[in-house]
Amino acid sequence: MLIAFAALALWPLQGSAQTAVLVGLHLKAWDDENGTMHPSSYRTFLITFREGKAQLAADLPDLILPRKDGFWRVGNLHKGPPREGGYQEFVYAAPVESVPNAIGEYHPEAPNSNCSQTDESTIEFVSPELLSVSYVRAPGCSLESENQHAIYKIDDLEKTLDITAVLGPAAWVAQKKSDALAKARVAEELRGCHGVSAPDSTNWGIERSSRLVNSSGKPWILVSDYNAPHVCNGGDTYEVKFQIPESVTGVSYHTSALTSLLKSMAAKDIHVYPYDVLLSPTGDFLVAFGNFSFDEAIRIFEVRQQSLSLAPLLSVSTHTNLGWGFNVVMIQWAVGKHVAHWESDLKRIASSSLPEPVVAIGNPQE
Repeated sequence: MLIAFAALALWPLQGSAQTAVLVGLHLKAWDDENGTMHPSSYRTFLITFREGKAQLAADLPDLILPRKDGFWRVGNLHKGPPREGGYQEFVYAAPVESVPNAIGEYHPEAPNSNCSQTDESTIEFVSPELLSVSYVRAPGCSLESENQHAIYKIDDLEKTLDITAVLGPAAWVAQKKSDALAKARVAEELRGCHGVSAPDSTNWGIERSSRLVNSSGKPWILVSDYNAPHVCNGGDTYEVKFQIPESVTGVSYHTSALTSLLKSMAAKDIHVYPYDVLLSPTGDFLVAFGNFSFDEAIRIFEVRQQSLSLAPLLSVSTHTNLGWGFNVVMIQWAVGKHVAHWESDLKRIASSSLPEPVVAIGNPQE
């Protein structure tokens, strides 16, 4: 289902400065036309905006992140089967031309074993300073699984950050309240259940709101998990009702204007579901993320003379396969002279072969 946009009235937000957006996506595991399974991966798109035109300037593997000391590469090393269980995943972050050292210890599958532990690591949010990861751990031949989130500094992936160290004591109070509410919603299943996890100030993360059903709808939300035995509901991920400062997530431009636009569209029975949308810093472009197997694309629409274009200026396909969906994990904007610098640097990076990551702990050859 494509977006059916009408020429809707929009307040004057236009600007003349050139801009660019660096979009990082987590692409879910997928099957190609031959039935071959591929593990999940990450991808970065640089889209530039000049003189009313949008262009895909660079398409890169992994998450390519701008930092003060240059571009860094963030990703996930997958070891084992693509997605049928028994695989392990390790997160890494390093300057883009360095060999990434993934943190962890790889344990190869035991010979003649049909039961191998699965350790899944999914990058949910990346900023120049922080990295948020969600984990799913499932012991071999067991119905049990455990969910957990963690936040790290980009240049220190061996130490999880306490929620109070980043967001202050009020965030920890909010996490404990949200944990209690999440458990209260399934009180019947948890009644008399032993082994339900307590709130943990290091079990928290940041995700795009579209990742969680019934979320508050803010661009980025705070989340945590509780875990319980399989017979007692198995646990869940819940939203922590706390406003994340834009100093942590980055600025969301023209949010009130975007809210009014979406309300106006809904009133005219024109919907953007299942899209995650945002406006550019100058307000003259709308970026829409499709996220269904029949429409996995990033689409750019122009805002001109207080109206939104009927057709997209640019459509960028996020998959070359049958499609299983994606998550937005990074949004970084450049304005003015920084656009040309990003474009030249990222085109150079895209034209070269990036070093293969290795496991930093354990045998990297396994």
